[in-house]
Amino acid sequence: MSLGKKFANIPRWVVSYVSFFAACWGAMFLMRFLFLFVYRAGITAEVVNNLPKAFYVGAKFDARLAMFIAVPLGLFVFFKSIFPSIPKICKKILAGFYSIVLSGVALTYAGDFGHYSYLSIRVNASLFKYLENALISIEMVWQTYPVVWATIGLIFVFLLAYKFAMFFINMGEPRKKDGWKKKTIWFMVLFVLSFAAGYGQVNQYPLRWSNAYFSSNNFVSNFTLNPILNIFDTFKFAKEESFNIDAVKKYYPIMADFLGVDKPDVETLNFERTVAPKNLGKKYNIVVIYMESFAWNKSSFSNTGKFDTTPFAKKLAEESVLFTQFYTPTSATARAVFAGVSAIPDVTSFKTSSRNPLIVNQHLIANELAGYEKFFFIGGSASWGNIRGILSHNIDGLHMYEEEDYASPRTDVWGISDWDLFHESDKVLAKQDKPFFAVIQTAGYHRPYTIPKNNGGFVPLKDLTQEEMTDHSFGGLEDVNSLRFSDYALGEFFRLAKQSPYYKDTVFIIFGDHGLSAPKSVNMPRGYVEYNLMNHHVPLIIHAPALLKPAVIDRTASQVDIMPTAASLVGAGYRTSALGRDLFDPKYFNKQGALIFGWSVYPPTISYVSGDYMYYDASGGEKGLYKFKGNDYNINLATTDPKLFTNMQDMAMGIYETSRYMLYNNPKREVKK
Repeated sequence: MSLGKKFANIPRWVVSYVSFFAACWGAMFLMRFLFLFVYRAGITAEVVNNLPKAFYVGAKFDARLAMFIAVPLGLFVFFKSIFPSIPKICKKILAGFYSIVLSGVALTYAGDFGHYSYLSIRVNASLFKYLENALISIEMVWQTYPVVWATIGLIFVFLLAYKFAMFFINMGEPRKKDGWKKKTIWFMVLFVLSFAAGYGQVNQYPLRWSNAYFSSNNFVSNFTLNPILNIFDTFKFAKEESFNIDAVKKYYPIMADFLGVDKPDVETLNFERTVAPKNLGKKYNIVVIYMESFAWNKSSFSNTGKFDTTPFAKKLAEESVLFTQFYTPTSATARAVFAGVSAIPDVTSFKTSSRNPLIVNQHLIANELAGYEKFFFIGGSASWGNIRGILSHNIDGLHMYEEEDYASPRTDVWGISDWDLFHESDKVLAKQDKPFFAVIQTAGYHRPYTIPKNNGGFVPLKDLTQEEMTDHSFGGLEDVNSLRFSDYALGEFFRLAKQSPYYKDTVFIIFGDHGLSAPKSVNMPRGYVEYNLMNHHVPLIIHAPALLKPAVIDRTASQVDIMPTAASLVGAGYRTSALGRDLFDPKYFNKQGALIFGWSVYPPTISYVSGDYMYYDASGGEKGLYKFKGNDYNINLATTDPKLFTNMQDMAMGIYETSRYMLYNNPKREVKK
């Protein structure tokens, strides 16, 4: 059979759907070349190097949108092949529908060019905010753009779109009756291909907006995005109030003092601080380790005997600086990654900041580590929580390692095991001949609590009763042994590191991404349980054999303090307009405190811990001041110590409102290489 006859044997409805999809996809792809031509002034050598990947990822976004647009036509011509008697008026209705859709697509692309020319960012859902002042917006458009000619052009596009759609609808008219087997096979083939186009990649996670931010170059990221999908991706975030400028100004004097702002100015809301570099004789490495669910109440720092669950961490702390009152602002891993690297608490009440395309552009202290190689190691995929965007886009030259980059086998839904992750990370770090900054994010202490076959001889516990485990914050044997194995893997990493030259020249920072609640927990003060502090209280261990002597520090500290502390320890100069502070800077010793943000309830709890006291907001209920560690943890001191209550409340609301503002006003800036 000739090639022509083979194609002639393909059902016409299949040809119609595929051709329409290809035409839409091709038109969108051509728009990328037009974008590149119009804004060619932004093309640098860095952009050129990233263009092949940008075209590839961008083409997948375009294919997704083309598939969404083509599906109604595909379904129509498919059913038309089954029921040829469908009224002709239905064809005209479908063509009219596509006149609206395709005209809208064309209008969006046109608006996108204007939006990018004006703001240097692709069009997004914040465009709808102009409708709040519709008359002013209409007047501005009338005075700025050739509205009459644009309207005439839009009418022409509308008519052209009708003809365009009708052409493909008519193409799908069946000329012969195909058997049900043939139709079923073709339908299933197209269903799979359409699903693949929508899913976008061969991965545990579908194609996400953060895939467009694989480069730290803004032009590359903007070029990769699809403007219509970008509107969809940002719509759910644009509906929320971003920040309250009046509240930010109200608390600015308090926050400027708390942060030690260099040049306070309430009008410009200046939060910038500059830390001068220190000459330590050499550049020290930084390794930041997020330990999954490394909760204080479950660790060896609060448990003994059978429940000495993290013996290595406890031993390491004896050779390090241990912060006993270290808190995470929130109780979710994606929020922890954002807070740790950005030095801003993730105080969004809708999803997480890492999932918000509107705030992907952040100035990170890690990017100011001049001359450092930068690494991020995760056992699974960085598409999880869309953390890829905040990391790859803002840290220049970041080397990101994910499960497909390792030789180690996948263990479960979280990728390779912690044991293998630490081995793979050490393998890379041991080869470095330049100073490096590395983040290692573990995930093993997480359901399904998998203990891998390759576990270095780890021996699980077996002789524990359910009552004992409940009393000590655990749900069962799998829970206990998973945490023990996570600690065992951490010990293996340090065993490996000590065999490499980089060990003695490295600052290791180990902490929990968040805590874990447990209703009984007899090993903890009752106030921790009642005020849900166990979801936030985690150990912080800073191990720097060449720089720090062992110590136990009881000052209250926050997860947002990680990066300023790390950079200061290695003597790196930096600028920051975020919330984090250097934990070893004496000027902050009498200004200790940490925000506790309970995002899982509405309205969220906005609390503050400082020393032995906690300002607690019971999610829209009673607000109180408590000494949460003592037997009198449930006595509200708001009336007996109103001054302290007011100060603690102001700090809670000040950090909360300022954090909301910083999320949208901490843009990435150029730094010296």
